[in-house]
Amino acid sequence: MAILAIIGLLIVLLVALIVFFVIYQQKQHSKYFHARNVTFLDIGLSYTIKFFMGKLTLIDIEKIQYEKATETGKKFVGISELTSPSYYITDLELMKHIYVKDSDHFVDRRSITTSTSDILFKKMLISLEGEQWKGMRSKLSPTFTTGKIRKMFDIFDKSSQNMCNYVRKRVGSDGGEFDICEAYSKYAMDVIASCAFGIDSKSFDCEPGVSSEFEEMGKKIQLKVTLSLALKLLVVQVAPKLANMMGLQAIDTGPQDYFKKVITGVMKRRRDTGERHNDFLQLMMDAQQGLLKSEENSKETMEVMTGSKEDNTGNSKQVFSPNDEADGESPTKFTFDDDDIVANAVLFLMAGYDTTQSLLIFAAYMLALDQDAQERLLEEVKSTFDANGGSLTYDGVIGMTYLDCVLNETLRYYPPALRNERLCTKDYKIPGTDTIIEKGLIVGLPIYGMQRDKQYYENPEKFDPERFLPERKAERNPFTFAPFGHGPRNCIGMRFALTEVKAVIATLIYNFKLEPGTKTEIPVKMSNTSTLKPQNGMWLKISPRS
Repeated sequence: MAILAIIGLLIVLLVALIVFFVIYQQKQHSKYFHARNVTFLDIGLSYTIKFFMGKLTLIDIEKIQYEKATETGKKFVGISELTSPSYYITDLELMKHIYVKDSDHFVDRRSITTSTSDILFKKMLISLEGEQWKGMRSKLSPTFTTGKIRKMFDIFDKSSQNMCNYVRKRVGSDGGEFDICEAYSKYAMDVIASCAFGIDSKSFDCEPGVSSEFEEMGKKIQLKVTLSLALKLLVVQVAPKLANMMGLQAIDTGPQDYFKKVITGVMKRRRDTGERHNDFLQLMMDAQQGLLKSEENSKETMEVMTGSKEDNTGNSKQVFSPNDEADGESPTKFTFDDDDIVANAVLFLMAGYDTTQSLLIFAAYMLALDQDAQERLLEEVKSTFDANGGSLTYDGVIGMTYLDCVLNETLRYYPPALRNERLCTKDYKIPGTDTIIEKGLIVGLPIYGMQRDKQYYENPEKFDPERFLPERKAERNPFTFAPFGHGPRNCIGMRFALTEVKAVIATLIYNFKLEPGTKTEIPVKMSNTSTLKPQNGMWLKISPRS
């Protein structure tokens, strides 16, 4: 009993210490912004407590923050990021500067201090900074061009058909209610296993409701927003030496070891036998050997590398400076080892699984609720299948305009990530003001709040795919839509993700009718996760089409 009492006391003291630390930091950050004549947005400790108690979701907090920020009428406000003051941007022109025009000041993402033993996390593209990031981005960019994705389309098509066969087994010939999350989880894992790891996930070989070993490990490696993770990261940030002594890692050791063994085994076999495949792993191995060097300066590779598009980045500053080579720091001279390949294959899983599944889940949900949109999409899908002899092709998928509209509207309504963040890498004077964003501070760029803002989208709470028809899309500022970010630090896998999603949505709608069922939550309840997900699954009535 005495031991339990001591443990209880220690827990109380720890909680009290954390609360004191948060309150102290907020007061310090308030003083910081007051001294610079910047409005400080005090969200308050109560919201954080309610989040961890399950009374508020990340969406709730993001909505509150965006509404409070826009109510000030300011282009930017100051907020507290626990260990550091941070800026929150609400002005589209300033967003354009940060994303694109002045992106040389914001080339890095949030820096997360990790344990020295956390090798994979340190080598992931998302974790790299400065020249290391430039080098890795330039090496990986040729692997995400449309030509390379086209060669992987057979993988998407095969996995899509396997998923539909799985759904058919689950709902029967007469149809029934089914949690589509289960099937989409298997699809996302299957595509990633085939493309990034060069293996069969065996996701669809399992009995209904059972996960394969690859699936289980893939789920374990996902970062989930929990109190224990928050405390772990707090220790890592505030006391990195203590974190090293404790062996704290951003990613659990078990899944890391499993995936490293899988990938190194596949790479060894391919090197020993000369075996080659049309997948992302093969492309990384080719990039390692310099076999993609001739493609590194192609127009499309440069578009992937810089995130440039003529509609919103015409006067962007060049982050990948042409003077880099003269300075002896050309990104094209960057080389990476097997650990880099393993790390970025694992990143493919971490970044691609949750976000892809999220988009698929909510696209199915919205189509089930909007039968008119589903019927219009079905017409386009059937026309595409019929034009290709009852099969799906890469060109057929890319050519479906209304499918693009449905996915973009889903991304607007339910973006997988709620906010983009950039790290200021050198002091930046905000245009038209005397305010300087100091090096080392985070800049938050809203996604969810902005994409639900009535000043940018008429009737924003309505699901309306037609708002993304080319002529209507051209009328809006492109920075009002940012699920993948913009500029050089946007999502490098955007084209890959959209193509795999289009393939499976088209195949699903071609084979099944989606409707709300008795278990369908309307409105859907959201889980407390970093990626937007339904709390209780996504149950829909699914009926095979004749």
